[in-house]
Amino acid sequence: MKKLAIAVGVLAIVFIVFMFNVLRATQQGVTAAPDPLEAGRQKLHAQLVASEQRESEIEKQDWNSIPLLHDLINAHQERMGKLAGNSQAGEIVAHDRDAAARLEKRIQELTEQESQKAPAPATQAAPHD
Repeated sequence: MKKLAIAVGVLAIVFIVFMFNVLRATQQGVTAAPDPLEAGRQKLHAQLVASEQRESEIEKQDWNSIPLLHDLINAHQERMGKLAGNSQAGEIVAHDRDAAARLEKRIQELTEQESQKAPAPATQAAPHD
């Protein structure tokens, strides 16, 4: 009788441990390594974030220079051209498009400021008779 009680106790403990593991497994998501496509997406996104930080610093330095802002716009357009056929680079192309539009707006602002600062050309007075 004693052996039967011990066997039932051991089976009960094994059953409780088994049910605990099943319950825990159903509550926690299965984590697996990302597939190569997802890893590529994550890598592209990380590169975009790093690129945005570098570009932000460069824009701050060049914010008041029309020629340098034109160079930045050209760089964005060049990258958009290189990534035009890449369906996975939509986020980068959208960033470049937005950045180029923002920089063009800034160039317009600087051009307007310069035109307001420039003195009107002096007109020569006609000789009086």
